[in-house]
Amino acid sequence: GSYDLTMRLWTPDGHDRGTRRGHNDYVRRVAWSPDGEFVASASEDKTVKIWNVKTMEVVCSVVHSDAVSTVAWNHDGSLLASGSNDGTVKLWDPKTMKVMGTLEGHS
Repeated sequence: GSYDLTMRLWTPDGHDRGTRRGHNDYVRRVAWSPDGEFVASASEDKTVKIWNVKTMEVVCSVVHSDAVSTVAWNHDGSLLASGSNDGTVKLWDPKTMKVMGTLEGHS
């Protein structure tokens, strides 16, 4: 992720897989899915996007009410968590991108 609104991927041996634009503000965090097929990106534009690594295309996107500062997959890829400046952590089903729960109380 970058301040230039892009996400860039490299192979483990250092080859550049490409740079993609998809956010409207800087990208704060990226996280690989446990199976290596997807990357989730969190942005100041209030969105989390899931990218297909092979095609480098966005497969889905979800929105918080404020900037998203972090994103992480659970151990088997069945949940995606995103933390936002709105004081919430949302738990998403990455297959449907439906909210499975919202944790509140962070400041």
